[in-house]
Amino acid sequence: QAINRMKKSDNGFILMIEGGRIDHAHHANRAKMALEETIELENAVKAALEMTEREDTLIIVTADHGHAVTMSGYPERGNPILGFVKNIERGNFVNNTENQAQPYTTIGYANG
Repeated sequence: QAINRMKKSDNGFILMIEGGRIDHAHHANRAKMALEETIELENAVKAALEMTEREDTLIIVTADHGHAVTMSGYPERGNPILGFVKNIERGNFVNNTENQAQPYTTIGYANG
């Protein structure tokens, strides 16, 4: 919608679009939502490329900051990226310092 409106200008235009929901998802530790929103941003870029001419268009995709997403522990091959780590010896759990079984997700957020 925005590109169609802006294309009417004889003077050209600059349009900035942010995939802000990616950041919202990361701040809420919602990896699945962040990945889904990243795919939506990719779809928006594809649409912009289809609606504009490469000869007179510059499209820049960037982020104002990032988040430290990590794969924790030793998930087995085929482990669901958005699920819990499956360990052959312990099932879906690891033991904490009190030797109690604790589940943990494959993707985690870590800073340090």
